Amino acid sequence: QWVSKAARDMPNAYCEGLIQYLRTVFSQLGPMDEGSRYGLHFSCCGHVAERIVKLLTDPVNADHHSASHHHGDEGIPPIHRIDAFGLKNLALDVQEFERFADATGVPQLSECFNELKSLTTAMLDRELPRLLMRENAQLRRKRYPFLSIEKVGNILEKYVGMGLGDKLMGTNQKRTEILMMEKKEVQALLRLVRSQEH
Repeated sequence: QWVSKAARDMPNAYCEGLIQYLRTVFSQLGPMDEGSRYGLHFSCCGHVAERIVKLLTDPVNADHHSASHHHGDEGIPPIHRIDAFGLKNLALDVQEFERFADATGVPQLSECFNELKSLTTAMLDRELPRLLMRENAQLRRKRYPFLSIEKVGNILEKYVGMGLGDKLMGTNQKRTEILMMEKKEVQALLRLVRSQEH
């Protein structure tokens, strides 16, 4: 589902399921002071956002299972492959999470999803190749203050670039409004990113 070759118009089923679960949890909290109630909301939404960031950006390697077990994670392996439309679909899910968070009435709750939103938005930004150049680091930080260049590199490792078949299919509006990279462009961008990591 992460290499989808097409953009969705609706949130993914996993996204809707998670939101329904959170809605049920929050509705059954019972009498609780505001501070505790807000804290629980932030804890739950923060955990969801963090898990999705990890699924998207964690490196894929054989040690993941043992590492996950060691850290007490659920053991869900990171995404192995994703394309531009998979990222576009994930960005749609992020918007849905933000809408849900805003609808709870808990101030700033949607900010839990800032890093995830920053990653998906940046990866779809047609200006990304220019923003990732060393001399544009300040501009990149201004536009995407939550963006980790190392995590961008990890996503590029999994990014499935367009092949000849994709190019022969031509372009439509949905294709031209987001960043679509060929395999060689992905590799060049990955080298650029890795050269800037400390």
